[in-house]
Amino acid sequence: MGVDELGKFLPVVLISRNYIITSLNDTAKTMLGDVVGKRCYQVLYNLSKPCTEHGIKCPVSSGEEDIDTVTLDFEVYLRAYGKLPVGGIYWESVVNITNLSVIRSGVFDALTGLHSRNFSLEMIEKFLRMRERYGESFSLMLIDIRGLGKINEEYGTLSGDEALRKVAQCIRLYLRKADIGTRYEGGKFLVVLPKTKKEEASGVAGRICECVKSIPFVRKLSVSIGVVESSKEGEEAMDLIERAERALSLAKRRGSAVETA
Repeated sequence: MGVDELGKFLPVVLISRNYIITSLNDTAKTMLGDVVGKRCYQVLYNLSKPCTEHGIKCPVSSGEEDIDTVTLDFEVYLRAYGKLPVGGIYWESVVNITNLSVIRSGVFDALTGLHSRNFSLEMIEKFLRMRERYGESFSLMLIDIRGLGKINEEYGTLSGDEALRKVAQCIRLYLRKADIGTRYEGGKFLVVLPKTKKEEASGVAGRICECVKSIPFVRKLSVSIGVVESSKEGEEAMDLIERAERALSLAKRRGSAVETA
């Protein structure tokens, strides 16, 4: 299928080298609305900075071709769209967003809007390498919703899903831009806090707990949180998470909101 046909049958977004959406075909407008002039990473991923700064592969910055991207040169651009590229740039990235939900699912959790488990594990490994190289420690929080199973049993899974979304909102409320909030598994969330000591992370955890307690819901919501700091040499991502699991288990046994390990 040529570029002309591509523009007719697939939702296509044209993005300049400075991440500005310059034009869309009708199919893409139906999906995204009129987003010309906006930054692609804001529209497609709801990010405040370019995808590369979040560890996401970016065809716009690299100019690479892959299954979702076609790189256009000047001649092809004119043939397909009949006009000069904005700013005289002789190529732009044409992103096929037909499978946008599939692309997003590798980075974000569809239910809560937080990052996905795999994405957070990759970022933890990166932070561990930075710690080894530069000595920059970071902290990790493992958060578990108390009684989520009972909510599902008594009120249905839709109420359980709503509980997950509301707790995720509290988590987002207290995260800085550099922090990474994740739907880890079931009723658990994982939060990575770069350049943060566990004492400071414990303070953030406490504020999240108070926020969750104040949520209007069919029954009172609460969470237990385990907090750890990347302080051990040679530690890998799962080692750090296992320590957070132990701290979380301690919080559950003691009936406390936050415990460190």
